[in-house]
Amino acid sequence: MNTAAIDLRLMRSFIAVARTGSVTRAAAELHLTQPALSQHLRELTALIGVALIDRVGRGIALTHAGERLYAQLDPLLAQIDRVLTDAVDQTHLVQGALRIGAIETYARSLVVPAIAAVLTRHPQLRVSVRELPAAAIDRALSENELDVGVAFSHLSSAEIDQRTLFEEKLGLAWLAPSGGRKRQVPLQTVARHPLALLNGDFAMRRQIDAVFAKANIALDVRVEATNVDSLMRLAETGQHATIASRLALPRDTRLAWAPIADGGLTRIGALRWRKGRTFSPAIEQFAQALIERIGTA
Repeated sequence: MNTAAIDLRLMRSFIAVARTGSVTRAAAELHLTQPALSQHLRELTALIGVALIDRVGRGIALTHAGERLYAQLDPLLAQIDRVLTDAVDQTHLVQGALRIGAIETYARSLVVPAIAAVLTRHPQLRVSVRELPAAAIDRALSENELDVGVAFSHLSSAEIDQRTLFEEKLGLAWLAPSGGRKRQVPLQTVARHPLALLNGDFAMRRQIDAVFAKANIALDVRVEATNVDSLMRLAETGQHATIASRLALPRDTRLAWAPIADGGLTRIGALRWRKGRTFSPAIEQFAQALIERIGTA
């Protein structure tokens, strides 16, 4: 008996014939032609090595071996169907753990509010959010330490896929009596301010330096920091200005913000993940909530 060659297709055909007592009805139930179903029965009989069905007039009758096989196989196939259905149902549940990496500005202004919205609907989900530089996010994605990241789209890696989320300009933030948002400022105006900026480990700082170097304009950098929150606190003292995304501005701040008039200081935010990774329901829910948050930010 060649059991290794017996597949579910042959067993389902036998069970349908045994249950209905008719090749015609079984073929209709399985959406097969009668010749195809009859071929399945012949293959199964040959592989098992004993007769399972006798032709009786225009109908069929199970042999003793066929009755025993049907009695034991029918509940097993039903169990397999339940297991397969349950496996499919489980793939739609938003549960388990979700590991997100995001640059600081996006983490605080976009990711955390999006996660709060997801957890309201799916409290059984467990989420960890890590604030990391953009390059570190891609490394963590490649090493399977994160499920998804929110960072810049211009980073290049053969192991990373991405979905563009939005485009934004970097701007000058400084203390002003009225606060609010101003018109664009030229590079020369930015250079007249004493600045507090991120250090050179950050992609945003390297982007800023490249733009001003290309324009042959020197910046007056007085303070370097490792997080945007520190830059905002320094700017709010009135002693320094900073360059940042509008999303980085604290709520109810007195800081004014104006986009810098140079196309090189535009950046694109993107959802990034390891290439080939299938999105779980949790990632899909987070991505949708993130897009909704971006629309209101």
